[in-house]
Amino acid sequence: MPQPAPPLHIAKTILEKVWFLDCPTRRDVARTARLLIKGTPFRFPLSTEYWDAYRELLAQGQPRHENLETALRVKDVRTDSGVAPITVLTKPWPCPGRCVYCPTEARMPKSYISSEPAAARALSLKFDPYDQVRQRVLTLERHGHKADKIELIVKGGTWSAYDKEYREWFTQRCFEAANGITENPPNPLYQGDLNSSLAKGMAGGISEALKANETASHRIIGFTIETRPDWVTPEETIHLRKLGVTRVELGLQIINDRVLGLTKRGTTVDDATRAIALLKAAGFKVDVHILPGQPGATPEDDLESFRLLFGDPRFRPDMVKLYPCVVMPGSELEEWMRRGEYAPLQGDELKELLMKMLAMVPRYCRVPRVVRDFPTQDIAAGNKESNLREDLESEMKRRGTACVCLRCREVGHVVKPSSQGRDDEPGTCDVRRATTRIFEERYENAGGVEVFLSVEDDERRAVFGFCRLRLPSTHAHLVANEGREKILSSFPVLRGAAIIRELHTYGTALKIDEKNPEAAQHKGYGRLLMQTAEDIARREGYAAMAVISGIGVREYYKTLGYEERDTYMVKKLDQKTA
Repeated sequence: MPQPAPPLHIAKTILEKVWFLDCPTRRDVARTARLLIKGTPFRFPLSTEYWDAYRELLAQGQPRHENLETALRVKDVRTDSGVAPITVLTKPWPCPGRCVYCPTEARMPKSYISSEPAAARALSLKFDPYDQVRQRVLTLERHGHKADKIELIVKGGTWSAYDKEYREWFTQRCFEAANGITENPPNPLYQGDLNSSLAKGMAGGISEALKANETASHRIIGFTIETRPDWVTPEETIHLRKLGVTRVELGLQIINDRVLGLTKRGTTVDDATRAIALLKAAGFKVDVHILPGQPGATPEDDLESFRLLFGDPRFRPDMVKLYPCVVMPGSELEEWMRRGEYAPLQGDELKELLMKMLAMVPRYCRVPRVVRDFPTQDIAAGNKESNLREDLESEMKRRGTACVCLRCREVGHVVKPSSQGRDDEPGTCDVRRATTRIFEERYENAGGVEVFLSVEDDERRAVFGFCRLRLPSTHAHLVANEGREKILSSFPVLRGAAIIRELHTYGTALKIDEKNPEAAQHKGYGRLLMQTAEDIARREGYAAMAVISGIGVREYYKTLGYEERDTYMVKKLDQKTA
């Protein structure tokens, strides 16, 4: 029989007993709870119950205890990158691909299964975008996270294959949810399915929803969609900008046409080359998915593909998600495995391959994932180790190597404020005393030069912020050169302009107007990086700077002298030597 929930006063008493500590930890809270609850019929308080108790104590006059808030906050990693990622799924829809490894659950978008966390939430909410955004934000905030700076991530396979009307409605509903997050109950005008919303004139239109988000209490500062390389056209690229999209995830899988053909992917290496060139020309951030161990690919094939990914100027993505190929029930690959035509790469052989790949990742790239978020019980065969990344990092450290990607070095992961750890503990230090400087790295990419600027400590262990500056070439021959001209015709402000594709400061997310002397955010790193980027662009002879800004960050760029033009934030650059 399950234990009953503890009364609120028990959670309050637990917190009161650790309140006097300067730097209480989760362990202090748990130890105190164990002493108080021992011998009672109650279970331990849940995180949400602790937060309810904490808020009531504040209402009763207790002073705010920021270090206790840190101890109570669960899964800090969700907002350690400085923003709150909110993942939503589009409705089930026929996919143009026939990939042999994709699961085919009828009630889910292609390649997703209903037991994945984000997919399960979407299914329970009938894929309503408004409800998905609203519920996720409120859940994060109830657990003590700041979620007023939202990184919206739309999953569902091939975004570009959905009806244009649906894509615009889905986008509008996501923004309306963020705009109305303080409403309780929500505005009834925003309720209903696609048809009813369209019948109401979509409550003011998508332009109005995006405009309102510029000053909303919860702002969408980044907007990501995923699609296939062969669906990235000049027209689609232009439409993505008009929706406010800032990052595109491409299912690249492998740079090998033979393997792509064998797995019935339906795309080619040339498709990927063209897609990256078009997206970079418009200033998008580009994230690619790589699938090690798929049919027809040897570990040597995977390694050669990964070398090309960063060694060949046609590719060089900003982010890479590594998804080792697994066999999912109901996929065509499961039939291949039963016939003895395929055996998944796993165990030590897979780990050796992934460690070699991680060691190749340059400092400008981020590796957010090393495994797909499939529940292990739903994988028919292949890697089932959900903490694979931690094991790889430990083994690499033992061997004297390391992944130096942005995720592994972002300040929220490797540098803790003094309240969270001692300076003599491995991987911790006081951010107030860290000495930082700007590092610059240049590399050719898709018809331009990328300048990666980063604020790091002297030993380059921790990244406090970075900026991706693109210096487009007007003379480079591109596979997508004709398409690039269409983009420039639609967005004239990009002609003769350098482009800032991303500006990001790391550290646990703070509220938009919040200051914290022990936090990495809001320390002026953004302004410093912007000024440095402008100086570089000016010296290189560019007449203007264009920023592919998230809707919710436009107000920030206005304070730096930028104005909105053609969906970008733009500033003229004088040609005086800086």
